[in-house]
Amino acid sequence: MKATALFLTIIITAVVTTGCWDNLDLERRALVLGTAVDLLSVENGSQQNEQIELTLEMPILRRMAARSSGGGGGSGGGGDEKELPTWQLTLTGLTVDEAISNAATRSERRIFLGHQKVIIIGEELARRHNLMEVLDFWPRNREGYLAITVLLTDGRAGDLFTAQPKFARSVSMFLQEQAERQLRTSRFIKHNLSDLIATVNAGRDILIARAALVKGKDAPELQVSGTGVIKEGKLVGWLNPAETQAAVWVSGEFKGGEILALPIPELARILSLKLNKIKADVHPQFTGDGVSMAIKLDINADITETMGNRSPLGAKDLPLIESQAGEEIKQRVQQVVARLQREYQADVLGFGHKIEQSNPRLWENIKNNWRQIFMQMPVSVDVKIKIRHTGMVS
Repeated sequence: MKATALFLTIIITAVVTTGCWDNLDLERRALVLGTAVDLLSVENGSQQNEQIELTLEMPILRRMAARSSGGGGGSGGGGDEKELPTWQLTLTGLTVDEAISNAATRSERRIFLGHQKVIIIGEELARRHNLMEVLDFWPRNREGYLAITVLLTDGRAGDLFTAQPKFARSVSMFLQEQAERQLRTSRFIKHNLSDLIATVNAGRDILIARAALVKGKDAPELQVSGTGVIKEGKLVGWLNPAETQAAVWVSGEFKGGEILALPIPELARILSLKLNKIKADVHPQFTGDGVSMAIKLDINADITETMGNRSPLGAKDLPLIESQAGEEIKQRVQQVVARLQREYQADVLGFGHKIEQSNPRLWENIKNNWRQIFMQMPVSVDVKIKIRHTGMVS
């Protein structure tokens, strides 16, 4: 009888509390869409102390709904376009967690990270501190979301939240949506928190997409383009969009749809080539003197536009176009590899991992001196491009 009573008590308790025992009303939460993380120097007498500065972007739900019903950018119906649909809260602390806990003194709502879209890390913080230290809070937090997009910026990260996107409802949503456009461009590389943690914890270097404020007609605009070079967990420099494209072609991360503008002086025209598919084969070559790396790219492309000479392209023109396109891509790959080797000594293309997979015994012998070997290692590049469609109109 006692056992039956205990069983019924447990069942009733479970039914009553399921789904609401830890519930927090939406009205009592401050939903964080994005977090900018910066390094702040604070004077303490004659000393300079470092603190973490967080800038949180959070929605004002009634304004965001009005902006959405008005078609974006405040145009049309739903409210005053000067009323921003988000607000920013800047917090400081010795750690990320301490900074967030300080929100209790600044806001009547509890900070909620379960809907966060992006983390943006400022340049000074990324150069001076290992990213695993900077990001340690998020995977430990029970509200943490490992698919959060991680971005770098060349300046103060919090400044990005001053932008006013025309169509996106917030800076964080704009940046996340732009990062998803890697399917259409190789000018940046998207990484989420999970990717980044796994790569850096494995001791590998990595490229992370760069977000920036750029000059617009009326106000600063947001742009995701180029990448930051992460070596041993810290930012050591930047690749511009063209260099990032070349790195993506080699890395095997190419998603298709890239447009390459190619001048052909012999044909008195400029062509747009759409790179549809790139098969990258990167493998080490071992000799008695050491190791080298061979990069082979097989590319399928279409001609999508021609400017200049209006005479039709013929089959006889394709070998010249393919040759010059292959040479252009080869030069760009050689340039970015040389810069990574000599300027940054950062193996973001994973050459060391290729050697480890192919020859584990050799890797054990050279891994402690890999940076020096990487700087001087010969790298050959071979590109073959095949144009499938010319897009000619009859």
